[in-house]
Amino acid sequence: MKRHLLFDVAVFVGLVGLAVATRLVMFQPNFHAVTAATLFAGFYFRSRLVAALVPLAAMTASDLVIGGYAREVMLTVYLCMLVPIAWRGLLRNRLSAPRLALVSVASSLFFYLVTNAAVWYAVPWYGPGLPGLAACYAAAIPFLYNALAGDLLFTAAIFSAYALALHFAPRSITATPTIAPASA
Repeated sequence: MKRHLLFDVAVFVGLVGLAVATRLVMFQPNFHAVTAATLFAGFYFRSRLVAALVPLAAMTASDLVIGGYAREVMLTVYLCMLVPIAWRGLLRNRLSAPRLALVSVASSLFFYLVTNAAVWYAVPWYGPGLPGLAACYAAAIPFLYNALAGDLLFTAAIFSAYALALHFAPRSITATPTIAPASA
């Protein structure tokens, strides 16, 4: 049992580390591994709380370096980063590349729609009403493209690494899966 706990700790630290590193390097805004790490955490960990700690720890650690922004927007961003955990049942029932792509894109679109509405509401950069909201969404389209690309790329990489690890792991390690049944 201790061996599995060590693997779980290593997975947790690895996911948080990858998410933080990609946010700090940030070749393009919103091109990072936080959503992908959260998708995998939701799939992998039995506890939803442990899974939720992955994006919260990653966002908190990286925001300490990057800096903060409007409180309402930060709260919305952090809450939206938890949404990929909701897909755990869908992924655990039947993990497949199309499902991964679907939940990755859905997470990106949800994040785009909700966080940009929060920006429009909380920050006086755009006008009031629907024209202001539309201008906010239009200005954020490049960020959506980056988020989609990063989420798809890092989701594919993380889940592919997991599949390879399962393939090459000794039977004694894979005999007791870390994930709970889909009903958990």
